[in-house]
Amino acid sequence: MKATLLAFVVAAMAVISSASVQAGVVLSNMGANGLTDTSGPTNTDILANNLIIAIFQTGADALELDWVSIVAFNNDAGTKIVRLVDNDGIIATSSATTVGSKNVYQFNFTGVTLAASTVYGIMPDVGLSWYLESANAAPTPQNSSGFSMLGYAISNDGSNSTPTALNYTFALSASPSAPVPEPAITSLVCVAGIAFMRRRMKK
Repeated sequence: MKATLLAFVVAAMAVISSASVQAGVVLSNMGANGLTDTSGPTNTDILANNLIIAIFQTGADALELDWVSIVAFNNDAGTKIVRLVDNDGIIATSSATTVGSKNVYQFNFTGVTLAASTVYGIMPDVGLSWYLESANAAPTPQNSSGFSMLGYAISNDGSNSTPTALNYTFALSASPSAPVPEPAITSLVCVAGIAFMRRRMKK
């Protein structure tokens, strides 16, 4: 009975030691939660010939893209999306979000993996009007993610973009697709647990 209980404890400790920290918000100029309205009074209409792209690079680990948030309003009506792009074009599209007057809007993604050390862009939908951060502050890395903001670009077709010095409101959240064990810690816990079990069984 004691041996069974100890084996269970060792297994539980190994699982705990293998759990990785959830990344959460990895880039933001909208507060640590990525959902704070830090916009000023200036906005830019996104048109078919005036697309705006937020460009970033991922860190050393592949992560799942959870959501993107911006401060915007809708020049049209109904729902809007944002797109994940790379040099080859559109990779993924967010779920549709109902956008109305000026506010913080969150666009969710499902099953989208961001590869490690890779450059991507986020391109909000035509019809949105995107607000600049009040102090023109760029998004900064959060939660030791290793992500970096490379800036914003203006494009007339989603490619051949021209960099701009403007910094729009932007936050991005991502999380590990699965817990990744720390081998050294896990092994140490297991070895210590087994040694302890043997000592108890000999008594």
